[in-house]
Amino acid sequence: MEPSSLFDMTIKAVFDNVKKYDKHLLKTIIAPVRQKMLKRMYEMADNHRFECDSLDDHNEKLWAILPFLINSKKYTKLNTFDLPLMYCPSFTVANSRFQEFIRCLGVNAPNLRELKIFTPTFSQEYSLEERDLNSIIQLKNLAILKIIFVCVPLSGILAISHRCENLKTLEAYTVKNDVESQSVTFRNDFVHVYIDARSIEHGMFKLVMNTTMPSLDPKFAESKQYTKMILSPNKTSDISLVHSFAEKLTKIRIFSPDLDDVEEMVDFPPLPQIKSASINFRGKMMHAFMSFMKSGETLQKLKLSYIRTKETTFGEIFSLCPNLQSLQLYNCNFFGNDATVDAMLKLKRFRWQSKEKDPSVWFAFSSVLSAPLLERVEIHLPNIDFSDNATVIAQIERREILRNLKNFAIGRARLYSEDKNEGNFSIYLNSYTELKNAIENAISA
Repeated sequence: MEPSSLFDMTIKAVFDNVKKYDKHLLKTIIAPVRQKMLKRMYEMADNHRFECDSLDDHNEKLWAILPFLINSKKYTKLNTFDLPLMYCPSFTVANSRFQEFIRCLGVNAPNLRELKIFTPTFSQEYSLEERDLNSIIQLKNLAILKIIFVCVPLSGILAISHRCENLKTLEAYTVKNDVESQSVTFRNDFVHVYIDARSIEHGMFKLVMNTTMPSLDPKFAESKQYTKMILSPNKTSDISLVHSFAEKLTKIRIFSPDLDDVEEMVDFPPLPQIKSASINFRGKMMHAFMSFMKSGETLQKLKLSYIRTKETTFGEIFSLCPNLQSLQLYNCNFFGNDATVDAMLKLKRFRWQSKEKDPSVWFAFSSVLSAPLLERVEIHLPNIDFSDNATVIAQIERREILRNLKNFAIGRARLYSEDKNEGNFSIYLNSYTELKNAIENAISA
């Protein structure tokens, strides 16, 4: 920058030598012209790409002076993404310099109500430590806090949630779990909590907390507390995140392939508040499925994918989950058509969909049709077991079962006719049609 006035010469001198000045003295000297200098810094940043000499680390100097310029009790909103940044070959901001800026906010802008902290550049990793987060805790009027792509410890986030009493919304996109052996607690008025660990790496996950429920989504209308976790672990130790939030979880979605260290996995913790679960376990992870199902007492909705076991029956599922209102199965195999009416008193929706390639596997579900409140049935299976078809149809016709049915869809995937003779194929079609007609008559009656 070529100085065009005495003021510009002064700014350039401060910019070039900011690291050499006494901080308290510099703060005093800058105070009368702070806003004018800040405006000039934005102008310098806008024109920098055309004037850069590529000889110095200009962003380092710029972020060194920003704590002296972003300093006012009048600030109520601040987004670090909007701060000036100089685009040049030495385009970087040191993490230590970034942390220094955040550490000043508690004193420099004590009346902030909304703070968004965004990574200055994507060329390196940024993090906030305890002393940086303590500066945020000083912001007693803070209502909205968003920390985006900057690593923060979970313990620090929880401290902020407790001590910033006016906080209504807290979002952190890169949270590190440093409380693995403890149960997480947060303010009771954070009624909507979302933990997203779909791409968990090095214990990192996304955390969103709100004191109000989303107003546009009707599913939250009657919810008093909603804590959802989505987890896709890379190793069994990643499942420790479930332990941290176990006491509060009301909904969980887990996708887990065959993990190499599955033998080291500990059992799932009790989930006393869980109401909805979507589980996709494969291979050796099956033992974890039964461990999870021990928390089925409070479950209202359960979606299972790729659960293939000869050891678990419908009877066991409903015995463990007596409050189920919805059960959805995708590419699952369950043996044992033994669900009892007393275990299915609240079931309203049942869906079973599979594309089983083994023609010897036949699917039996007739016991589930006895659920007294059943309203919706969707069956899409390749090989349906109709061995008790006559009994089931008679029960339907006598209105002993499916009295509340409103919607149904029973479809059959393509039969493996090369493994069945003409007679069996004909019986299958006849049985399917008979059951379909009986259900249609029951609905229209």
